[in-house]
Amino acid sequence: MIDAIVSMVAQISPELASALLASLPVTELRAALPIALLVFKLDPVTAYVSTVLGNLVPILLVYIFLPPTMSFVLRYFPKINSRIEHHFEKLQKRYGDRYSKWGAFFLFLFVAIPLPGTGVWTGSVLAVLFKIKRTIAIPYIVLGLLVAGLLVLGITQGVFQGIQLL
Repeated sequence: MIDAIVSMVAQISPELASALLASLPVTELRAALPIALLVFKLDPVTAYVSTVLGNLVPILLVYIFLPPTMSFVLRYFPKINSRIEHHFEKLQKRYGDRYSKWGAFFLFLFVAIPLPGTGVWTGSVLAVLFKIKRTIAIPYIVLGLLVAGLLVLGITQGVFQGIQLL
């Protein structure tokens, strides 16, 4: 699937293709940065900047489209609304104290750890669902993104250098 996406974006500039790949939920920065370095042959700084900028797009998309979509669903589908409210009440009782202290920092850690499913898309959705204020959530998500980018860059460069030694 990633090969098909790479071949589709290969027709545009490598920087724009890297940013586009980083904005997709399938690839995000975790796959886009190695692709930018190893497939598109971008230098590390250009690859890092283009993929980080591309991975900022999902934050905007989630904050623009998810709240109105949730409002619509919760208004017109009462069964879903009651299930979601019940679930969040359970979570609040169980984790409320820790969440209020560590919620935004958790977002940072969640986005910063470069594992599948822990990127900007998921972090932004979690911030909206847990109603973390935008002014708090977005800086922590961006900081996590920057750290994840550095980690992925370091890992990719290290692995690439190690392979060249063989």
